[in-house]
Amino acid sequence: MFERKDFDNLVSIEGDNLKFLSGYQGLYYVYYPQYAFKVPDSEESIRITRAPKNSSDNGLRFWLSAELADNWQGRENHLLPYLSGSYFERINEAVFAGLVAEKVSALINPPELPFVSEQAFHGALLMYSMKTEFIVSIFAEYEREYIHFAWETTA
Repeated sequence: MFERKDFDNLVSIEGDNLKFLSGYQGLYYVYYPQYAFKVPDSEESIRITRAPKNSSDNGLRFWLSAELADNWQGRENHLLPYLSGSYFERINEAVFAGLVAEKVSALINPPELPFVSEQAFHGALLMYSMKTEFIVSIFAEYEREYIHFAWETTA
């Protein structure tokens, strides 16, 4: 699993070109817009991004591709500060599952949890939480796949 130093090393090489690192093989996502929530006026959204693990990636390229699945067009100058502001805080599976369950509970038709049950959990990184932003962003690594969970609100 990647760490902040891996991200910092990549930034020192790529600089502002991180926006060109999308396109992770096998990446797909499910997006829940504000009208998928019981209270649409809360202006919440959720994006659950997944991909099979690539043996040449420690998860960093997946995480960047997952973040880039959000539309950064017109906001490219905010991408690097956003990514650099991530916590990279290691969390366990129970914390990951709890944060996800809390946020999807507001959906009219939430996804089935846990996301993964037949694979070993290898770790997770809390990138953003409600501690400082109206964003929850978590990277999780399982035996055979990566998952990125992103919840945000503009309300």
